[in-house]
Amino acid sequence: MSIIHGIVNGAHAVSDPVGFILQSLIGLLGHLISVARVDMMGVLDRFLFRTVDPTVSGNRPITANPNIANLNLGLALAVDAMIGLVVLLTSLRSIFEHSMRSRYDLKVILPRVLLAIVLAHGSLLFMQMAIDLNNALGSVALSLGGPLNSDTLPWSPSLAPQTIARMISGQDLFQALLVVVLIAAMAILVLAYVIRTALLNILIVTAPLAALLTVMPDTRSHARTWLRLFTGTVFLQAVQLIILRVAVTTEFDSNGGLITTVYALATLWLLLKVPGAMNTSTHLESKAHTMLHTLERSAKHALMPAHHRAQHPHKAT
Repeated sequence: MSIIHGIVNGAHAVSDPVGFILQSLIGLLGHLISVARVDMMGVLDRFLFRTVDPTVSGNRPITANPNIANLNLGLALAVDAMIGLVVLLTSLRSIFEHSMRSRYDLKVILPRVLLAIVLAHGSLLFMQMAIDLNNALGSVALSLGGPLNSDTLPWSPSLAPQTIARMISGQDLFQALLVVVLIAAMAILVLAYVIRTALLNILIVTAPLAALLTVMPDTRSHARTWLRLFTGTVFLQAVQLIILRVAVTTEFDSNGGLITTVYALATLWLLLKVPGAMNTSTHLESKAHTMLHTLERSAKHALMPAHHRAQHPHKAT
């Protein structure tokens, strides 16, 4: 049978070379799509719907990873030593310097030191609480309507085996190319979630250092940057699941045709825009905070001469 099939294919290539090339190309794309679908659906099913430890099966919290927890504890102990050094230097400064700032530095820093110690040693608990809140918000989005899983996503009909078979038999090259673009967008989404997990691990390990940065006024801006990065990294998943729920609920065609593929591409485009939008919003918030702080300082400097004249009218004369 294989010899007969080869003879038929050879005859087809001689009689219709363009059709043979087109059929071979679509068959190759269909095979690529089928293989990529199986691989990426499994990864998305693990990363897209919840934030857990990906190194083991099940739903173990990501902060329960013993390697991550040990690194976090090691940095927390190092932060204890550095906090002791900060307190020692501040105390010596208050003793040997006679400026107004040196007198009040220790009183200002001590409450921040106590807070930094609590944040450093309780960072795993506090971060897991934020991750649990994200998972709860994602579960609400998943529960509002029909089942939302790897088989009911907006791009699932375009990658279904029957759709691929129909595309190959109909030699629909245009839709095949669109589905390849869809596969590329899915690959970017998979890569984004793998990067998100790696970034979360780094943020969990460095949380004690972020707590230390809250002590000194000169480094508190870096602590706020870490907090914005952690918040955006965690809660972007809940926002994306809400977008997916809306996309599945308002889907108007799910037969795997051309419009389904275009709709799936639009949904993936929106999902991939979420990290950039959240990053922009946090930067706008930071710029607004800086602007308000600058205006407040300018107002104080502007009102200070008038207040000084009111307190010392004899100097003005």
